[in-house]
Amino acid sequence: MNGICEPTTRRDAQAVATTTGQFGVIGSTSLKGDEIAQVVWRGGGPATSLVVVAYRLDPPSAGTWVRWSEGYGSASPWGEVGYQVGMKPISTPGCWRVVPEGGRMEDGVVVVIRPA
Repeated sequence: MNGICEPTTRRDAQAVATTTGQFGVIGSTSLKGDEIAQVVWRGGGPATSLVVVAYRLDPPSAGTWVRWSEGYGSASPWGEVGYQVGMKPISTPGCWRVVPEGGRMEDGVVVVIRPA
């Protein structure tokens, strides 16, 4: 972290932290490793399972990534495209970019994972 992590701060009209309006986090982008983040994904829906990929951004492990699957879309400020994403798979404190699998890297949201 060393002061280089800049979590996503841009918010849309529904107060969702998002860079491009395709994927976002509802609430804080500073989370503990055992927390569940509320995310929204325009490509999702009630019949669509979300797979997320998190990329470590800070040294010494920059480039490390973790991939995991979450449930199906539910009600959210963006419609039926809300997901509850547990941060436990990336519980290592640091700076991470979370992206929907198959999504563009620039659609990802940067989050800080704090010690539990």
